[in-house]
Amino acid sequence: MFIFGVCLGGVRGWVWDLVWFVGFVVVLVVYGALAHVSWPIAVVSSYSMEPTMRVGDFIVLTGASCQSVNVGDIVVYVARNPMWYGSWIIHRVYQKEGNCGLITWGDNNPMPDQAKGVGEPPVSSNIVGKVLFTVPYVGVFPMVARPQGVGAEAMAAWFGRIAVFGALVYLFYLYFKAAEPRRGKKARRAARPRR
Repeated sequence: MFIFGVCLGGVRGWVWDLVWFVGFVVVLVVYGALAHVSWPIAVVSSYSMEPTMRVGDFIVLTGASCQSVNVGDIVVYVARNPMWYGSWIIHRVYQKEGNCGLITWGDNNPMPDQAKGVGEPPVSSNIVGKVLFTVPYVGVFPMVARPQGVGAEAMAAWFGRIAVFGALVYLFYLYFKAAEPRRGKKARRAARPRR
């Protein structure tokens, strides 16, 4: 029986795919708890860290504090500057000030984030984590899926993008599932040599 183009006999495969996805999310949450980081993954969404990191690179974080990072480490922090307030910024620690104040600088930026006129205060309690490793270009999907602003218009645009992207992913899934050979009794009988 087919409903919306999906064979109900193929539901088992879809459920298995969903179990893998849920398992992946559980692994991320457990790793985040063990590594002492609120959310252990992020995506590079600007050119400020090129050539070290490129737009769409997927990064895995480990827990860090202002005291535990060293000059040269790449950290993720939550911006407090009104222009980028709440955004996650991925930049290199350029200098440490006093007891706990980090001066950060994107590798491709002309000046540090805390330079006069930029307006970002030194990073301290707003650090999310330190970059553990990078997987190139895997983060393109999260870039499409995340909200790109604040307010009703941004959320409406986000829901629209999610709906379109979800429909495309679903159609892509159906296309490749339909191309898979059947594994039921009919397929086994058809595969037997005739005498």
